[in-house]
Amino acid sequence: MFKRFTLALFLTAYKVKVSNAAIGDDYITTADLPINIYETLDISPQNADFDKENNRFVAHPGWCNDQEIHYYKFRVNGGPTQTRETIPIAPIYIITTDGTLDGAVGNPIIEFYNGGGDLSSGYSDYVHLHLVTAPDGYEANSFKSVGDVIDSGATITVTGIHMNLPVVPLNSTLGHPADDSQVAPIDPILIWYKGIEVHSYLFEVTDDLVKTHFGYTRPIEEAGFEITVVDFVNEDDTAKDAPIWLLNGYSRGIVAGVNGGAPDPNGHKNVIGVDRGDEGYSPIWRIFWVTKLPVNYSANEISHPTQISDVAPMPMWVNCPNIGLVGGTNPDKKESGFETTIDASKEANWISGSDMMLAMGGVKTLALVSESPDGTKMTVQIETNEMGTYEYELSSCDIAPSATLVDVEYNSMVLHSYEVENRDDVSCGGTALDTEMDADVGADGKDNEMSAASPVWYSDFAVVATIIVGLIM
Repeated sequence: MFKRFTLALFLTAYKVKVSNAAIGDDYITTADLPINIYETLDISPQNADFDKENNRFVAHPGWCNDQEIHYYKFRVNGGPTQTRETIPIAPIYIITTDGTLDGAVGNPIIEFYNGGGDLSSGYSDYVHLHLVTAPDGYEANSFKSVGDVIDSGATITVTGIHMNLPVVPLNSTLGHPADDSQVAPIDPILIWYKGIEVHSYLFEVTDDLVKTHFGYTRPIEEAGFEITVVDFVNEDDTAKDAPIWLLNGYSRGIVAGVNGGAPDPNGHKNVIGVDRGDEGYSPIWRIFWVTKLPVNYSANEISHPTQISDVAPMPMWVNCPNIGLVGGTNPDKKESGFETTIDASKEANWISGSDMMLAMGGVKTLALVSESPDGTKMTVQIETNEMGTYEYELSSCDIAPSATLVDVEYNSMVLHSYEVENRDDVSCGGTALDTEMDADVGADGKDNEMSAASPVWYSDFAVVATIIVGLIM
């Protein structure tokens, strides 16, 4: 059930004590406004896919139950101790002459900005609506900060209504999923922060009243761009989430600009299982890291959650509201017949995978180890890409004779094992055994290939690597 309160059923109302402070005592200058997280010079998973040149959020493609969907990516909440329950939800204040949204006057007011020290002090894309009953004779936009509200002694009503309202760079726009050179039909909401007017965009809300009030942000009616009413916050003010299966670190079969995913256009499309209107939909996506793909897997053969089995849940939640119309059915989906073993009668096989220890951790060296029944071992060294995934075309001649397993090892720990069939059906004359083979040159003297997603989105892994290391240690 959605939270569709009448305005007579607010959860809490309280009156703040009048102080001697004057209006504007906590105002800052434009020069003191923190740099918005999307505009910082340091490239991170938070801002690397923001189109700084055009000041635009890109509509990213993905799969939802075999159909193409698009979504924006905003705030990333993650860390060694991050849980769904600790995702912050911040207050937002709307001044009203009659205690209801019908009497709302002026811009909303926020306490925390999407940048600087506020990021760790309480900023959130997800906000809880507080209505402030204006004093007699109030003129619109007289209050421009939370300090003004508190110092006024006005009655504040806590509504139990929530909004997905990321604060964005001034005058930034939203790319249209049908043509990212065009702008989506969504207007920003102007908000006060310590006397400075900042911009935000509204997506999901938990109440029809708020959808109606902010209807002006949809200046034209275009299907797929409506404000979505969905219960994405629990009654205890904790966030509800939905899973996203992250495949974007893999790249085999991708032609950038043709069939790529996002945030890295050189990687595979990610997969979700719920869209707006579906039970369980939330814009707050928890990342499930796909740790192993079928042998000889190629792009877009997987586009439905039921096709995915090898995953690791990560302590990372991302604000990704779905946007635009649902697209066509995936023509490249492989309904059945995925390969799970290495068929050594083939000249070579592609193997692709990762592990929680590797996820988003930068380039790492792995070993592919196979062993003959007589104890003769064969080792091939390979590297992951910066996302921590490996995609490697393993020559059958780089597998020990009569071996039945190939182990993927990291620091002598076995991450994955692949069963091998038909190794004795191939002749590899001149195979060098008992040696560590170079990752690029196999025992048959041929250049083996590796595939690696471009690190466009993942150029700086410091934050996320800290998450992973914190979990392992």
